[in-house]
Parts: sequence; C-alpha cells; structure tokens
Amino acid sequence: MSSRKGGLGWVLQALTGAVLTVVVVAHLVRVHLQGSYKGLPTYGEVLMAFKNPLVVASELALLVAALYHALYGLHMVLVEAKLVSEGKSRKMLSTLGILLFAYALLLTLYLAAKPYP
Repeated sequence: MSSRKGGLGWVLQALTGAVLTVVVVAHLVRVHLQGSYKGLPTYGEVLMAFKNPLVVASELALLVAALYHALYGLHMVLVEAKLVSEGKSRKMLSTLGILLFAYALLLTLYLAAKPYP
C-alpha cells in the first residue's frame, strides 16, 4: 500500500470501488427487488448456491475487493491524518487483511462443503 496519490494503490482503490458499486446494485436488485416477489432466499437455498464453484469464486472475489477497498481507505485516513506512520499502517492493516481473508475463506469453504439440509 502506497500513500502516493496516483499510484497503483489509488488505481486499485478506484477499481475496487467500481466493482463494489456494480455488485452491490446487482445484489439489491436480485435479492431485494426481484427476490421479494417470491420471498428472500432461505438458508437452504443459500447453501445450494454455495455448491456452485462460480458462486464461491465470485464471493471470494467480492471479499478481496471489499477488504482491499476498506483497508486501503483506512490506511489513507491514518497516514494522511498523521495518526500512524505509513510503514506501521501498512504492516498493521496487511496483517488484519490477511486474518480477515483467512477467516472468510474458511467460512466460505465450510459453507461450500456443508451438506444441504
């Protein structure tokens, strides 16, 4: 993570922001607008969706985009406000990102492997 404006970090921040905007709008339309006609998905339907490798891959891609976007944004706030040095912020938030990704990956794999009720 570099705090230089215009660097790779800023490009990735903009790209992940665009990805998150599209995915969140698609989620709202699919689940809350279209899904409201037949009701929200049940737990069993969600588990069945996780049997599809494409769903698992898209959930993990969304996770990576959301984690990067959030943690890089927090990094920029901490560094620009001079609350933490850039190096310390990078180490701290990278560690947090790795831990959160590992937790979410294990949870996703658990749901994918869990038998349908």
